[in-house]
Amino acid sequence: MIAPVSEPWSGWGDDGREDRLSRKRDRLARLLNVASILYARGSGESGVAVSEIAELTGMTTRTVYRDIRALEEELAMPIFQAGRGRYGIEKKYFLPPLRLTLPEAVVLFLASRLIARWSDEYDQAVVSAFTKLADLLPQPIARHVAATMLVVGRAGHNEPFLRNFANVAQAWADGRVVELDYEPGGGERRRARVRPYLLEPDAAGRSVYLIGHDETVNAMRTYKVERIRSSTLTTDRYEIPESFDADRWLAHSWGIWSSDTTATADVHLRFDASVAHRVREAIWHRSQELTELPDGGVELKLTVAGIVEIRPWILSWGEAVEVLEPPALRESVAAAVRGAAARYGA
Repeated sequence: MIAPVSEPWSGWGDDGREDRLSRKRDRLARLLNVASILYARGSGESGVAVSEIAELTGMTTRTVYRDIRALEEELAMPIFQAGRGRYGIEKKYFLPPLRLTLPEAVVLFLASRLIARWSDEYDQAVVSAFTKLADLLPQPIARHVAATMLVVGRAGHNEPFLRNFANVAQAWADGRVVELDYEPGGGERRRARVRPYLLEPDAAGRSVYLIGHDETVNAMRTYKVERIRSSTLTTDRYEIPESFDADRWLAHSWGIWSSDTTATADVHLRFDASVAHRVREAIWHRSQELTELPDGGVELKLTVAGIVEIRPWILSWGEAVEVLEPPALRESVAAAVRGAAARYGA
C-alpha cells in the first residue's frame, strides 16, 4: 500500500484538490493490489476467480471487474480471461529485479540521455524504467536521471503510440502474433498479421521499427511503430526461426533497411582535410574502409543497403564531402545541392 502523506503540502490551499489527490492515490493502491493478486494467483492457465479477489481485497465483485478493465485499458497490462469470472495476468509482464554494477547502470543512464534527445513523445514506460534505474545510482548521477525524465515527461502524451508499442513489445516477448492496422508513408492503409522477430530503434529517424514475418503476404516486412494506427495482441503463437540472425539481417543497414530486401550499394566518399579528424574519430559502419589522402583528407568506402538512408547523412557534411560512387547517389546529392542553391538564390 502507498503510505499516506503525514502533512499537507504547503502548496495546497484547496481542500477539494487534496481530496481528489487522495482519491487518486487510493485508486492507484487498489489497482496495484488487484494486479498483485492477478500476478501471484492468476498467472497459471486457470487464473483466479473475481470472487476470490473481492474477498482478499474487501471490495465488491463489481468493483473488481471495473479495476480489471482499468488495468487492461488504462495501464495496458496483459490480462487474460481463463473462464467465466476468472482472470489472470501474463507472468512475463513483471520482470525479476536487476543487479547492476555501477558501470552497467551508468551505461543505461547514457541510454536514457539518448532517448531524451530523440524522443518527441511522452513515453510512460521510459519514464518508469529510468526512474527505477535511478535507485541503483549514486545521488549525483541519480539527480541527472530524474532531470532527464522530466524532459521526457514534458513531451506530448501519445496514447495510441504507447498502446501499440506495448502490444508489439508483449507480442515479441511472448511469441504471439499481433494484428496491425498500418498506414505506410506512401500507399494505402492495410491490415497485417505479424510475427515480431525484432524491435530496432533508428536514431536518425527518431523512430522504432518492428521487423517480422507478415503472414498476410508471407514475407519479411519492416513496420514503423509510429505508423501503426491500431493493434491487437492475439493468442496465436509462433517461434522465431533459428535461421533468423538480427545481426546478419542488419549487417549492411545504414539505418533500418536490410540487404535481404534492398540491393546493396558500394559507396565511395572523399572528405576534405577540414573535417577529416571528425571522420577518423568514429566507426560509421562495420564495412567501412578509411584511406588517408596526401592533402590531409580521407576517403571512406562502405557497403550499405540502398542509397536512400545514407543520403541525408552525406548532405549533413555540406561542401566538405564529395560522392565518388555510385553514380546514382552522386547525382542524387548533386540535385539536392543544386536545389538548395537555387532556393537561396546562389
